[in-house]
Amino acid sequence: MAETLERVKREFGPHAVILHTRTATQGGLLGVGGKPCVEITAARQMSDLPEPLRRGTLKVRSGQDGCADGAARAMSSSTKLVASPLSDTLLSELGALRSVVDDLARESRRSQAVDMPRELYDTYRKLVENAVAEELARQLIDELRGALTENQLRDPRIVRARLACIVESMVPTAGPIRPPRRDKPTVIALIGPTGVGKTTTIAKLAANLCLREHRRVGLITIDTYRIAAVEQLKTYAQIIDVPLEVVMEPKELGDAVAGMADRDMILIDTAGRSQRDGYKIEELCEFFDAVRPDEMHLVLSSTSSESVLRETVQRFRKLGVNRVIFTKLDEAIGFGVILDCLQKAEAGLSYVTTGQDVPDDIQVGEGKALAKLILGTPRRRADGATTAVTVLGPTKMSGQSSAVC
Repeated sequence: MAETLERVKREFGPHAVILHTRTATQGGLLGVGGKPCVEITAARQMSDLPEPLRRGTLKVRSGQDGCADGAARAMSSSTKLVASPLSDTLLSELGALRSVVDDLARESRRSQAVDMPRELYDTYRKLVENAVAEELARQLIDELRGALTENQLRDPRIVRARLACIVESMVPTAGPIRPPRRDKPTVIALIGPTGVGKTTTIAKLAANLCLREHRRVGLITIDTYRIAAVEQLKTYAQIIDVPLEVVMEPKELGDAVAGMADRDMILIDTAGRSQRDGYKIEELCEFFDAVRPDEMHLVLSSTSSESVLRETVQRFRKLGVNRVIFTKLDEAIGFGVILDCLQKAEAGLSYVTTGQDVPDDIQVGEGKALAKLILGTPRRRADGATTAVTVLGPTKMSGQSSAVC
């Protein structure tokens, strides 16, 4: 510092004014191994400075408004910056470091994928980038190798077509809600974490079953924690002209189901429960001990991470989950988590939702459509964010194909 101050006095004279000082590191990697340096901003004398700065009312590091910009220009002829090339060096070294990290990541994946043909590595990488778990991606590649000859593996179209068939065969599907029985209504419950869209999904199901399939539908909600949820479901029930019961206690649930014995189907909406709140999940168990639903649909968001989905499946499985509904496919970045989650849940995919519109934006879940999503290419929105390519077609609740392939 003393040496630098002496240099300022030599170049600017004995009346030099020190405006700003800071220490920095020059060279090295991310500041490691670099040499320390001092950066000083100075003027030859106080009279060279603009009036506001002499009074101490204007900051030297400006650029926030027009007045400050003017002061910076006025000072340009009377100031001297002993600059450090640290910023340019740092940017260059960060770019090099990022390149090294990317190369290491690629090499790591290659080392984990032993004996993987070079022709299949790009396919493996794209699966992982689309949120397919690495273990599952390697399993898909192994099956692909066993199904194709070496010449076929060199043809990207053959590889993609065969991989689509393999993925489709790995998707357990449950089909739409089963037809009503003659002796009593089919009872369907929707459970899951908060914020996944259970109430909107149950409204879509009720509207389609009632208006398009002409079923006699009844609605029950035990979601009394959110007043807005009850009011929302009441509005839907009034629009499609179906009865709605609000239940507070497990015994009331049994009575409500018994009171809708003339219905073909009864849909039960539940309050969202955190997968980490064991007490609240046990509370749900008490409700379903009173009424054993024919179908228990676990509603999950396709925007959730792989770890969150795995934990959710594990915690809610005790309720007797036998169906899975995935919501928000229109917001998902990668679809591979759906395949991995279905494998862990040991339950079939019943429906997927692709937006907020009721009764639309819901389709019967199918392996062919999901395979196309998983193997599809993400696209960029105008704002630069990544979004999924929509490949699902119009709403179909009858179990017929709804995919555009």
